[in-house]
Amino acid sequence: MHLPCRPALTTAALLALLIAASPTAVGEEVVRIGVYHNPPKLHLGEDGEPGGIFGDLAVALAEENGWRLAPVTCAWQECLALLEAGELDLMPDVAWTAARAERFAFHQEPVLHSWSQLYHEPALEIEGIQDLAGRRIAVLEGSMQQRALARMLESFGIEAELVALPSFQESFASVQQGTTDAVVSNHLYGGWQAPRYGLTASPIMFEPSRLFFAAPPGRHAALLERIDAQLLRWKRQPGSPYHQALERWRSGEGGHPVPRWLRWALIGSFALMGLAMLGNLTLRRRVRDHLAAIRQVREDNRRLTLYDSLTGLPNRRHLMEQLHRRLATPPAAHGYTALLQIDLDRFKRVNDTRSHREGDELLFQLSEQFEAALGGTTTFLAHLGADEFAVLVDGLGQRADQAAQRVERLGERLLSAVVAAQTPEVADLGITGSIGVSLFDGEATAPETVLQQADMAVGQAKAAGGNRLRFFDDAVQAAVNRQVRLEADLRRALQRDELRLFYQVQVDEDGEVSGREALLRWAHPQQGMVSPGEFIPLAEETGLIVPIGRWVVETACRRLAAWTRDPALADQAISVNVSPVQFSEGTFVSELREILAATGAPPRRLVLEVTESLLMQNPECVSQRLSELRELGVRLALDDFGTGYSSLNYLKRLSLHELKIDASFVAGIPFEPADMAIVDTTLTLANRLGLEVTAEGVETEEQHRWLQARGCRRFQGFLFGRPEPLA
Repeated sequence: MHLPCRPALTTAALLALLIAASPTAVGEEVVRIGVYHNPPKLHLGEDGEPGGIFGDLAVALAEENGWRLAPVTCAWQECLALLEAGELDLMPDVAWTAARAERFAFHQEPVLHSWSQLYHEPALEIEGIQDLAGRRIAVLEGSMQQRALARMLESFGIEAELVALPSFQESFASVQQGTTDAVVSNHLYGGWQAPRYGLTASPIMFEPSRLFFAAPPGRHAALLERIDAQLLRWKRQPGSPYHQALERWRSGEGGHPVPRWLRWALIGSFALMGLAMLGNLTLRRRVRDHLAAIRQVREDNRRLTLYDSLTGLPNRRHLMEQLHRRLATPPAAHGYTALLQIDLDRFKRVNDTRSHREGDELLFQLSEQFEAALGGTTTFLAHLGADEFAVLVDGLGQRADQAAQRVERLGERLLSAVVAAQTPEVADLGITGSIGVSLFDGEATAPETVLQQADMAVGQAKAAGGNRLRFFDDAVQAAVNRQVRLEADLRRALQRDELRLFYQVQVDEDGEVSGREALLRWAHPQQGMVSPGEFIPLAEETGLIVPIGRWVVETACRRLAAWTRDPALADQAISVNVSPVQFSEGTFVSELREILAATGAPPRRLVLEVTESLLMQNPECVSQRLSELRELGVRLALDDFGTGYSSLNYLKRLSLHELKIDASFVAGIPFEPADMAIVDTTLTLANRLGLEVTAEGVETEEQHRWLQARGCRRFQGFLFGRPEPLA
């Protein structure tokens, strides 16, 4: 079958295909593997075997599984074309993307994590993305780096020439030869090769990626499953082929292939001494085998010392070592950490009424369920012995209340995992879990104290009936309880008609009311008015902001429709804040269209306010959605301008009508020169871009006059009126 536009097979590729087609040993599976030059991750050694991190792993996988590798050397784009056409069985060092997932099959466990970095001559000063303007940058043709850098340059409005070359070698050489100014590659290749070309690494790093072995689409599922199984096993085994490959090639031990002429010269020289050294080599081999046996014994002893034999998880001693290392790190580096101790409720019933084998099986199933529940979080799971487990969770942020909320949700998943792990034979015994949490930031804390606090909190959880989580710190526990109750109440707030819209007037330069901003309030039946700063972040975190935001927009539109019948109010607009979570919903635009049609509200009187942080989430998608909203006729405003990204490039490209100067800058008028300079610059910028400006937080006449003198025409703040409900 003729495949159009397919690269021609290289001589090495044809040889590999002929080898693959030839008879092989019984039971031996031939795997055609693509190899391109990208050390230290991948290259073809002088012995014809794949080298580098991926190459060493491929050889080790082949030995484990009884494969015979048939390497096919090819350029990067050629390798991918061969793989897609089914003329390769496996291609190492392929970064996963959604587009590639449609072209190739991937296994699940990443081999490596990488990122892209820019390298340049030391004499050239490149400190940031803006320094790339007007430069020629070498990139690997068809690579992720090429596409990602192009998107990044476009988003910042920077014009630079990307020179696509077929290999990293040619790319780095082009900088050395002066035909390009800089080169982009993965950080592993760059760190390996940049010194050889006299280049230095820049601070510009981007496009983190996960690297895998890839197979032709829809094929070799069993082969990929075996790769996953081996990777998962090797990653948990210090000294495995996986860790040996990382240590060898990241440390530079892997080196570069010896030229063929030098290799034969060395072989000829050493052949003269071969007979004399034969006895010595035999002795050395015996010593080496003996040392390897000693190392294996040491490794086995280490595993027995640090890992639990039943579950394969780290044990109590290993956990204490992790705690020591964590507490030795300055708190500012990672914020809060939590130790969760999990103790099974009524586990003794399994051993007493069933068997110890059933009990061991339950503990093993629990370890797997806990690992699945933890997912991609930064955690360390350990089996402390008997029916006790522990989880060390790092990177919980700098605020204790937010850290506690994250731990609470993680605890819920772990409690659910206890139920999910139970087989039908023990499901009727009522086994649950009790979790005790010690939350700490590393200051004046000993590992033994942390473990003791978590153990005491487990006792509190059991005393409360089990199947629950308790914090050692009573103040944190009370705050978590309040958040849980608040979330439960918030879920019912819409049904109970507890939400309210207050309106704050916006005035023009003549002091006439030109519009109002709708501000959400919650009239809690027991706690009174709950601060928006407390319940809105909770609504965003739980997703409740979507139905709540829909209610806000619909209520505001009904108000606008009613105003059309009152000549005194018909020209006034209503501004509504839109959460990034709500804005990202795929149905947001269509639902708004339906609300406008159902209420009869004039679209031109509805102003949707979005924040600067939203613009950075997905610039292309945000720009498209803003254009769709503008087509509906609604007005668009950028809220709290100056507190976020504040990219002038974005302001030029987005379909905005107005900016709102954040109240924090207005508060500094007329005493803070920095705030006044920001406001003055914003007004000048908006005037040049044809955008209206509303100054928020105006509280004094002095601020009002200063803003008027500099061309501001719309104002909002306590000077003109506080937020209040309308009849």
